[in-house]
Amino acid sequence: MTTSTRARSYGGVSAPQRIADRRSRLVAAAVELYGTQGYAATGVKDVCRAAGVTDRYFYESFRNQSELFSAAFEQCVTQLLGAVASAVAAVPAEPAVQARAAIETFVRTLTADRRVTRLLFVEPASVGGEVEREVRGSIRRFADLVAATATPHLPDMPEQLLTMGALSLVGAIQNVLIEWLDGGLEASVDEMIDYFVSLLLVAADAGS
Repeated sequence: MTTSTRARSYGGVSAPQRIADRRSRLVAAAVELYGTQGYAATGVKDVCRAAGVTDRYFYESFRNQSELFSAAFEQCVTQLLGAVASAVAAVPAEPAVQARAAIETFVRTLTADRRVTRLLFVEPASVGGEVEREVRGSIRRFADLVAATATPHLPDMPEQLLTMGALSLVGAIQNVLIEWLDGGLEASVDEMIDYFVSLLLVAADAGS
């Protein structure tokens, strides 16, 4: 085996695979630390220690902590959107059934892992800059999924009204979950789901 070959592969694992593995571990550590102790209380050394890598490998994948936060944020958003879309696709195409599938999956996923709720809804304010723009973009992505689910059942509702309704619902869920996470709301998960489903169905009835 040549020196260049050894550089490319170690223990049967290629260099790109090792880089991807280290990056994945850093992102997982970011979700854990930013979602528990918070972004402001976490340093690069903390993340590297939790990921089991040395500091120099942090900069192999990320320029700074803000960039790492963006990667962790995007991973959580993508996983949540995928779970909601799969839940909707798995149930009959009936408005009430699909509404409950979407909202129940959204809420149960977030309440089951408070780290993700905090990372998505609370910690971006500590990061600022580009991350806050990503938050607005993620809210629109969730709203677009809600609107896409509702569109077949509300063919006569103007697209603008559908979008406004979906944005309003996602904003309501976000704010209620933040209050719940902070301990200021004693509602059960089932109560929150029932309430959000009723909001969506009332809005749909008003627009039909």
